Amino acid sequence: MSAPPKVFISATSDDLRSARKVVEQALIKSQCLPVEQSNFHPDWRTLEDLDRKKIEECQALIHLVGWRYGAEPDPDALPPGTPRRSYTQLEYHVGRRLQTDLGDPRFRVYVFLCPQGFPFDPEPEAEPEEKRALQIEHRRLLERSPYRYDIPADDGELEKAVLAMREEVFAIQQEQEEVRTEVRRARKSILGVLTVVLLLVLVLGGGIYAVHRYTQRGFHDIVESQKIDTAKIKTHLRESSERRLEQDLQAADLEAKSEARERLKDNAQAAHQSRIARIDEFAANFALIEGRTDATEEVKEMRRILQEEGVDAALRYIEGKRAALLARVAAADAAHVEQRRAQLQPLLQAAGLQRTKGQTAAARASYQQLLKLDPHWPQALGDYAWFLFDQSEYFRTTGPLSAAVTDAQQCLAHSQRFHDLDPTQARAQRVLSAAHNQMSDVLTQRGAKGDADENIQHCQQSLALAEALYRAAPNSEVFARDVSVSLEKLGDFLAQRGQPGDAEAALKNYQREVEICEKLLAANPDSGEAARDVSISLVKLGGFLTQRGQPGDAEAALKHCTRSLELAEKLRAANPDSAQAARDVSVSLNKLGDFLAQRGQPGDAEAALKHYTRDLEMSEKLLAANPDSAQAVRDVSVSLNKLGDFIAKRGQPGDAETALKRYTRSLELAEKLLAANPDSGQAARDVSVSLNKLGGFLAQRGQPGDAETALKHYARGLEMSDKLLAANPDSGQAVRDVSVSLNKLGDFLAQRGQPGDAEAALKHYTRSLEQREKLLVANPDSGEAALDVAISHERLGDFARDSDNPAEAEAHYRHSLDTWDRLSRANPGSAYYSRGGMVPASRLAALAETTGKGDAQVWWQRAHDILDGMVRQGMTVSPQDMGFLETLRAKVSAK
Repeated sequence: MSAPPKVFISATSDDLRSARKVVEQALIKSQCLPVEQSNFHPDWRTLEDLDRKKIEECQALIHLVGWRYGAEPDPDALPPGTPRRSYTQLEYHVGRRLQTDLGDPRFRVYVFLCPQGFPFDPEPEAEPEEKRALQIEHRRLLERSPYRYDIPADDGELEKAVLAMREEVFAIQQEQEEVRTEVRRARKSILGVLTVVLLLVLVLGGGIYAVHRYTQRGFHDIVESQKIDTAKIKTHLRESSERRLEQDLQAADLEAKSEARERLKDNAQAAHQSRIARIDEFAANFALIEGRTDATEEVKEMRRILQEEGVDAALRYIEGKRAALLARVAAADAAHVEQRRAQLQPLLQAAGLQRTKGQTAAARASYQQLLKLDPHWPQALGDYAWFLFDQSEYFRTTGPLSAAVTDAQQCLAHSQRFHDLDPTQARAQRVLSAAHNQMSDVLTQRGAKGDADENIQHCQQSLALAEALYRAAPNSEVFARDVSVSLEKLGDFLAQRGQPGDAEAALKNYQREVEICEKLLAANPDSGEAARDVSISLVKLGGFLTQRGQPGDAEAALKHCTRSLELAEKLRAANPDSAQAARDVSVSLNKLGDFLAQRGQPGDAEAALKHYTRDLEMSEKLLAANPDSAQAVRDVSVSLNKLGDFIAKRGQPGDAETALKRYTRSLELAEKLLAANPDSGQAARDVSVSLNKLGGFLAQRGQPGDAETALKHYARGLEMSDKLLAANPDSGQAVRDVSVSLNKLGDFLAQRGQPGDAEAALKHYTRSLEQREKLLVANPDSGEAALDVAISHERLGDFARDSDNPAEAEAHYRHSLDTWDRLSRANPGSAYYSRGGMVPASRLAALAETTGKGDAQVWWQRAHDILDGMVRQGMTVSPQDMGFLETLRAKVSAK
């Protein structure tokens, strides 16, 4: 009974200890023997030699790849030009060379790229940026390589993948046994012995001419009857060189003086390394002339020269023919590749048809099969990358988010391979730019630890690729539009992150996006797409300025939103039957309504209501024309909630009944969408939002039965958010949604005040803060995450104050104020961030007055200075805040 197959495990220890154990146990279940290298030699040359010997005894190598570089040989001891690699990376390269030498049937390398969300072990300490960069480059090398790799989401997927390798590993073991048997048989024969001797002569370049004549007919017989392939040649040559090394080392030991012994041993090792280095070259030459039917004349002539003139003459002859042979082989290979691709072209087109018809599983399988047959086919790589882009976007909307991330990663990997084949090809650059944008989108939605740092890199790389295409073809509408899209993505990221300088950078991106779109429209005044792009970019710029609130921002925002609506109206007039044109008008009406409702100047409320109402009317009209459209249903639901919010806040006679109708119908539509798409994460989130909206309205209205119904809606909203988080544990959006639902339910219970409500409310507020702090730890540079934490502390401060716990209330208010101060300093000139600190400052003042502890005047002064400073700087200040500012002035003057 043969010994079990051996599988070498290559992985860093600090972050993948548990994963290695999973692999070991899976191999043992598969009746395979795990092999590892635990002790490393500081000399990289000795290490590679030892590693190769150990790995050669195995049938396969499993390479687990995380984000940690790990230990390495002394970088200063590396010869010039030697790439710097960790021990784990060296093991991978040794295994890959062995796979190349022996071929897939005799050795296999399995690569597992562990993603960001993988359950890594806690690392004892962070690695230097230099090592992190080296590991990221290693991951990219693996992603770009033509070899297959897997991305296990967790230990369970990793275990399944390892268990699935069992049959392949046993087949490799059987193939190796057959090869070893054949080699042993060859060694026993005279021909086998002569083959080893002659091939060694070829590598060493002469020196055993006495053997040559004896082996003239033997070489011909071996080539014709034995057909020894490249792998066998390498095996023979390596073994011969190792035997020679052993003899030389034994001879060196006979030297009396130690210095001479060391010198002879060093020379023996150097000679051995030189022979080994030439093995690949000779084997390649042999395979080149022997394996080609179009090299017959060269083969005959080489054999003749071997017989008549010897080895050196034969080598000189074939070197002279090398260029011509390589050119002929390359041309034949290229012709063969083109012929094969022409034959496969109908299958590639069929995959495209499957994609168009929505047969995504069949299309995915077709693309994968084609790329397995031809992993370097540019057209197939590009087509599959675009397919993965679409699939990632689909899963990003419907869930699960993990599927969206995986497809985005695969899209990027295939786009990179496509691009590497020809970096100058426009299609390759464009799909790679789109792939980086998609990675940015899924990472933004996920919000896991480290995603922000990776996100900004994807945004910048996407923009750089798009800019390069635009510079090369400045009149291209497509490339100009791609640049505008990338600018918007980068602007969105910077606007949300909120680090010092981000606001200015985001504004520049938005402004340049508008400039490019305006330029396209000027060059193509009759282009509906160009006009639409201008309209959308103006809405984005207007929204940013509205949020920032610096002097002049309100006027500029109004100007941009108004022109956006005008362009959308013009497009709709030119295309009255276009659902897209009608929807664009609806979106612009919505944005302009938001601006006016927030500004609050005389007449703004009436204008905002007018825009919201017309927005709803257009959405209803689109839904009536397209009753089966999920987008149309969702647009009406969103418009109903928007109008409900405005009317409920206005509070005129009859507004409560109208708002209730809007909220109720919005929830009904959202429920309808969820029933039709039960696996859609977006549909479930929309239901949760509508439940919170309706719950909030009923809690505020306070009619008989409203409290019970509101509690029911809040509870169900939280349940749905928790369910979405369970399905997408790495989603930052899902974490934030849960925290919002917890706060809503906490607010209701704190206000209701029944027995047990206070404890439950505190529990919800506390869990909400924990969720938000988790997001902030994962994204320490995110302004939005810091803002959410500040608001949670305000809520907990209010609860502690109302629960007669002033010390705890003060601690929460101070924490909130400190966070607002940091955000304000990071975003100078932002009305939103500047105003934020006014709330906890005024509450600290009121708390000090109530308890008699602390200096209330200090906090009143602080709140006053915040609002007064905004007015002095010309920032947008609401009428309500202006009224409060007068109150603060009275408080301060009373001092």
